[in-house]
Amino acid sequence: MEEVRLDLDGPVATITVDRPERRNAVSLEVIEQLDAALGRAAAEAGAIVLRGGGERVFLSGGDLKDFAALRTQAAAAAMARRMRRVLDRIATLEVPVLAALNGDAYGGGAEVAVACDLRIAADDVRVGFVHGDLGILPAWGGVERLCALVGRGRALELLLTRRVLAGEELASFGLVERVVPRAAFEDAVTALAASLAALAPAARRGIKRLVEAAAPAARPLLEERAVDAFAAAWVADDHWRAAEAAERRRRARHATGGAASA
Repeated sequence: MEEVRLDLDGPVATITVDRPERRNAVSLEVIEQLDAALGRAAAEAGAIVLRGGGERVFLSGGDLKDFAALRTQAAAAAMARRMRRVLDRIATLEVPVLAALNGDAYGGGAEVAVACDLRIAADDVRVGFVHGDLGILPAWGGVERLCALVGRGRALELLLTRRVLAGEELASFGLVERVVPRAAFEDAVTALAASLAALAPAARRGIKRLVEAAAPAARPLLEERAVDAFAAAWVADDHWRAAEAAERRRRARHATGGAASA
């Protein structure tokens, strides 16, 4: 079953990660499907919208159940490197990518959001770089992209305190470009995506190339440092204790009829 859906509407492609039972968490299969969808969308569209299925979650980060099999530093590093390169691809596509934050984005989900060119959020959405709650750190390019968006001090605050931002605070910090009322969200996404797609292809490509040269959104020279630090934290006992506690909480919520989480 496809968990990453690609829909074309004229010059706009919408890529949806649709895994409601896992709160749109990123599994190994999702990584591959997302990469394939990006390739198709970039070849056929003038703008790409990336979103999560439903209205509660954009992406909730890595799927702890799926990633539980990654027990060695080498396996953890391979996963992190693969997803990091997918997000670097998003950041450097010649087609603009809009993150439509229709729901919350935590951990790896926040990393996916900041890899996109622009972000628009409904006013009830929450975003947090909460990796530290699991005893790990961002490895998908989130650290450098967060620093570029909000500055060193604010990036450290968000990463070290795991502070979650919501509403207009997301815009005031510089994490998103637009915050709109939930009732107006879908229309705002449609209008912004159409505006991006309407730009002449040569102008669009030139602008993205020059902006990437001026303010790189992909920093491949930092890949090994980030991946190595993540993999070392991943195999530490602190991480596995935190991951097991998170999975117990997910099962408890599921058993009582609550939404599943990754």
